[in-house]
Amino acid sequence: MSLSRKGGLLLLIPLVIALSLILSVFNVTTPIAQTTPQIMVYRVTGSGDINNPGAAPFWSQIPWVNLSLTANIPNAPTSGLTHNIQVKAAWNGSWIFILVKWHAPEPAFGAWSAAAGICPNAQGPGLFRLDELMPGSKYFIETNYTNYVTTINGKLYHGRLVLNYSGVLLPTYNNSQITVLPNGTIIFWHSLRPMEYLLYNYGMFYGYYANSSWYYPDRVAIMWYLGSGVPSMDGMHIGGKYPGQVFDGFNFTHAGGALKQPGGAANIWMWVSGATWNNATYDPAFKANLWENESLTGLPYVDPGNHGFAVPLYTNNTNMYEVDTAGVWYAPVSSNTNALNGSLYFIWTGAKWDNGYWYVEFARPMGVPQGYLPWMVNITTGKTYYVAFAVWQGKLGETLFDKSITPTFVQLQVVNSPPPTSTTSSTSTATSSATTSSSAAPGPLSSPATVVTIVGVVIAVVVLIVIYVVYRK
Repeated sequence: MSLSRKGGLLLLIPLVIALSLILSVFNVTTPIAQTTPQIMVYRVTGSGDINNPGAAPFWSQIPWVNLSLTANIPNAPTSGLTHNIQVKAAWNGSWIFILVKWHAPEPAFGAWSAAAGICPNAQGPGLFRLDELMPGSKYFIETNYTNYVTTINGKLYHGRLVLNYSGVLLPTYNNSQITVLPNGTIIFWHSLRPMEYLLYNYGMFYGYYANSSWYYPDRVAIMWYLGSGVPSMDGMHIGGKYPGQVFDGFNFTHAGGALKQPGGAANIWMWVSGATWNNATYDPAFKANLWENESLTGLPYVDPGNHGFAVPLYTNNTNMYEVDTAGVWYAPVSSNTNALNGSLYFIWTGAKWDNGYWYVEFARPMGVPQGYLPWMVNITTGKTYYVAFAVWQGKLGETLFDKSITPTFVQLQVVNSPPPTSTTSSTSTATSSATTSSSAAPGPLSSPATVVTIVGVVIAVVVLIVIYVVYRK
């Protein structure tokens, strides 16, 4: 070997060592975000604090579980805006507490839930939804339909509205209404559930229209699988108002909100910022004392603490139902007032928005009254459940079926063991996709950061051996 080549290799040796050390330090101090497949519900002493979610002392002893989210409707560009949700869970012998956290840079304050529009004084954002069509969508009026009328930019026309996207034509129902913005964007008004399915199925649904004064409430939901076996898919059908609905010549096999998992059923806990958040400043339903007005809801709200709540829903392969007798959001699951008394307010919630993140705490008795059992999950010690999560960011245009979901169900296990004695707080950057979570007392090789560090050192050693062998030659 020439002296010049030897000198070059000698210069490489300190460089390789330096890079190896940098790699090692970088991976020790910057752990890789990871998805944990199981949520542990630890036994704790004390109760949660729904007035200040996450403030109960036991929460600091429980590590966050970081779950990835994906778009519920992947072909819509505006769907799936939240990339991660973090979860903690505990129980105290009689109640279960679940704390969730997600990045929400633009929280939706003051937006009514559309279903809570039963209040006669309701006004402002969120009362109903507007569909924004794919860029490049066009329209025309088919004048042969003399018994049809169409409204465009507030002007009434005789004829049937036909939408056109890339040569695909979709005729709309009688009395359809659109607004065409100056840039050519088409906004479809007062869209019905089956019409939204058609827009999506025909490739025309871009997202729900939103701007600074028109948006929808934020939401988070927990789905508890009630069927037998292990569920293989998360998600619900986009469909009609009910199974077999015939709408404007189209027949809908599935109802919107029906569970896709064959033969399955689920209980859903849904928190809505514009309806079930006990904040009279930012939640219009609580500001108007909607839930204390039995003449409007048909249900007595009797809790003296005026707590927030999660809407209890039930879904199967047929339809989506509301677990009460009024049906404020969806069709009531039953008309049995005696069996379902108080069911709408059975799941307590508290929420706060802090430094770019929503924190929502769910609190519910472990067991449920006998009358709730067919539709609500009964939680017992030592059992493993399958749960899924969904998040909506209303200021960014997500509502109803446009949301971020866990791609599959994850395991949730109720254990008798206490929380880990020491944990490392989760750290987050400005984007939720970079959110990380830590686990308690990891083993020597349990951390991906540790594995990458060791791999970096091994590679460096191998390179040095190769250099030595070449140098000897």
